[in-house]
This record gives sequence, structure tokens and C-alpha cells, in this order.
Amino acid sequence: MFCLLFASCSVQTNLAYDFINKSRGAEVAFYVPYQLDKINVRKDCQGSFLDSIAPEDINDTINARTKIVNKIDDEVFFNVMISSFENTLKDYNLKLSYWENKNTKPDSLHWVVDLSHIEVIEFIEYILANCGYDSYEFFPSTSVNVDSWFELINNDKPTGALLYTEQSYVEYVEDCGYYMDSLNNVIATADIQRLTIDGFYDFAVMLGKLYAGYSFDYFMNEYVRREMMRRGKEYSEEKYMRYDPYESYIYHTRRDKLIKIEE
Repeated sequence: MFCLLFASCSVQTNLAYDFINKSRGAEVAFYVPYQLDKINVRKDCQGSFLDSIAPEDINDTINARTKIVNKIDDEVFFNVMISSFENTLKDYNLKLSYWENKNTKPDSLHWVVDLSHIEVIEFIEYILANCGYDSYEFFPSTSVNVDSWFELINNDKPTGALLYTEQSYVEYVEDCGYYMDSLNNVIATADIQRLTIDGFYDFAVMLGKLYAGYSFDYFMNEYVRREMMRRGKEYSEEKYMRYDPYESYIYHTRRDKLIKIEE
């Protein structure tokens, strides 16, 4: 059984390299939504956390407590992310090109990556930090999730696969410890790397790079799946492959990928 599984994986890997060679020069049309769907679910911006605030001051208080979603310029975000996506395509020997017309349809050298919807969700969570003396403390921190939905097409089917991914931009504890206040109470304190809007735009650079790589990997794995089925060979869904264009090698992953949404 091990020999058969190893042989199957070897065939899949060889097919993946075949795809890499055949896809050189492919043109990728990358579409994004008109705007981000920005959602604030911070606990300190709702319910009892606002009971002591005068009604006329509630909006100003929410804006002051919100760190990211009320400060995002959608145009800046998309420009940064698309530029990063385009630059990363070049690393895969692909190019950004809005090639679609009545005479050209999606195929092995003409791909569509439709990023149809993006939700940016800001919330508070608690992070556990070691403050020394084998003692741990929880500290409130801000997190921002970016949830993205895709449709990917590189064949003659009218619709492509629906896929999803989620990434997080989070605060983290750099250092923590204890001090004693004037009443001799021991207080935990922490230095936390805070979120900033400039940091979020840097995060958008990472997203563009990741989305380009994830799209390539999905098309590569779909090519391998179709070829294995065409040849009547066993295909292992668990052996999802990723390609590193900088080191020119293929490795396997279970989680670091686009997730297919079952229809």
C-alpha cells in the first residue's frame, strides 16, 4: 500500500511540474469587488460598554475605540493588493492581463481570478502571555479578519469553482510583567504591538502575494486531478500541493490553501 501511495504521489508531483512548465506566460485577469464590506463587532463598541456614554457621544466613542475598519481607504487597499498580486504573478512566470473578449475564452493560458467579495471584520479577543515566574495573564487585543471569496476559471465551463480563505492581522504581546501599585497590589502590565492603518496596508501587500500563490496552486492541483482521472489513476485529495517559485520546489499542505465551498 505504501509503495502504491508513494508512486501515486510521485506521479502527482511530476504532473504538477508539468503544469508549471505548460503555464509559463499564462495571462491572468484579476477582478476585485467595488468596495470592502467592513464590519465592527468590537465588544467595547456595543451593549453595556456604551451604557455610560451620553447618546450624543456614542458615535464619537465608537470611532475612537475602533482601530482599523473605520480608517480604511478602499482605493488604497485595492491598489496595494492588486500591485502585490501582479508582482507575484511575475514570480510564477505569469502576467496580469485583462484579456477577455468575444474571441478569447478561459483556457490553460487564459485564467480568471474573480475575488468577488471581501469582508474586513474588527473584534476584540484575549491573548495569553507568559509574564514570568511561570505565571500567565490574559490581555485584550484587537484583531482584524479578512475573509475573501473567489471564483477561479481556466477552462471552457461557464462558471468556476467557488473558494474561500481567511487571514488575520492581529496584535501581539512583545513583553509583559508585574509591578506593585501604591496600595501594594500586584498589577500585570504588557507591551503590545498595536495595529495601525499603515500596518494594515502592509498586510494588504501580503494578501496580494498570498492570493496570487493560492490561485496558482489551485489551478495546478486541478490540472493534476484531471490528468490523474483521465489516466484512470488514484488521486489523493489530501496531498494538496503548493509551489514555491523562489526555490522551484513543490511541497504538501493540508490547511495553507483556498478552501472549496461545497455547493
